[in-house]
Amino acid sequence: MHDRKYPSTPEVVLLHPPEVGEQLRGEVVPASAEHLHYTVREPYGVVGRILPYNHPIMFAAGKIAAPLVAGNTVIVKPAHQTPLSALRMGELFADLLPPGVLNVVTGAGPEPGAAIAAHPGIRRIAFIGGERTGRAIQESAARVAVKHVTLELGGKNAMVVFPDADLEAAAASAVKGMNLTASTGQSCGSTSRLLLHSDVADVVIDRVRALMEGLVVGHPLDPGTDVGPLVSGEHAARVLAHVEAARREGAVVAAGGGRPAHLERGYFVEPTLLTGVRQDMSVANHEIFGPVLSVLTFTREEEALCLANAVEYGLTAAVWTRDLARAHRFAAAFEAGFVWVNGSSQHFPGVPYGGVKASGVGREESAEELLGFTQTKAVTVFGARTGFQR
Repeated sequence: MHDRKYPSTPEVVLLHPPEVGEQLRGEVVPASAEHLHYTVREPYGVVGRILPYNHPIMFAAGKIAAPLVAGNTVIVKPAHQTPLSALRMGELFADLLPPGVLNVVTGAGPEPGAAIAAHPGIRRIAFIGGERTGRAIQESAARVAVKHVTLELGGKNAMVVFPDADLEAAAASAVKGMNLTASTGQSCGSTSRLLLHSDVADVVIDRVRALMEGLVVGHPLDPGTDVGPLVSGEHAARVLAHVEAARREGAVVAAGGGRPAHLERGYFVEPTLLTGVRQDMSVANHEIFGPVLSVLTFTREEEALCLANAVEYGLTAAVWTRDLARAHRFAAAFEAGFVWVNGSSQHFPGVPYGGVKASGVGREESAEELLGFTQTKAVTVFGARTGFQR
């Protein structure tokens, strides 16, 4: 699929900048005058990386880099819905790495991932996916050993727009922030709650509606397509059920809301805009993981911040304003691990990505990710200045 209406920018950085690898070093600690104190970084051994379906080859390729560079062997478990790209990657690496260094394990159901989580020989696990599965992995891991588990989980992320913002750019960013063209909204970082100041809500809603209705939904291999299908019929039905529940609770379907009439086959859902959403509605609190954008309104800055932080998740957040002081206030007060000011969706090399609260623990796409696949060993050499013969 191409993106005719928005600049082509990678949603997630696949490769770390070369200098990140240079962070993999110990340090000398000036703890005393008589002795030598230093640290070294050591690999865990075997690392398990359990991946979701929404960015299959990007996650398969991008998420093996840090543990391999850190000196570990890696077991990659792709989602059962999208295993082929990871398997092909494994084939391409087969003659490049020693046997057993990179392993791809597939299988339907929870058993393969559960086996990785519960294996006592796998002391480091990194998971990307849903919160419920993340907690299950933590629980399984804790039953057999003390393990280092990092989790990048779901999000119900807020974009806050104030009247002084560039409203045209904010509306375009609200659509871009849904990752409709990249993954049909199936992205944990999508800014799926649009919080608009009541003074400009109608203007922004009209523009967002026009942009969403202008997107072409169709076959993903058709060059004219903007938005492709969801991953499965089950998931498409779940997304539509969320929309119907929102309608019953009083939300207004301002755009989309169903299956495209021109597509008889496939798991398609129209880009959907819900207005009149209140924070007490289920659609405002549950991650839909699809092309559904919910609009809430506010009148005061404090109200906007309260709404933004009202959910159990805390992955990304965005604020649109020309007031620099307000921008920094919101960046500091957002309960989120990754914040955009006057932007959305884009990631940058070396900038740590990850969430707080129910959105997970740990950071990726940065030196912190690389160091997270090592353990620190501290060494003290007594009498280093006088105790050794030259």
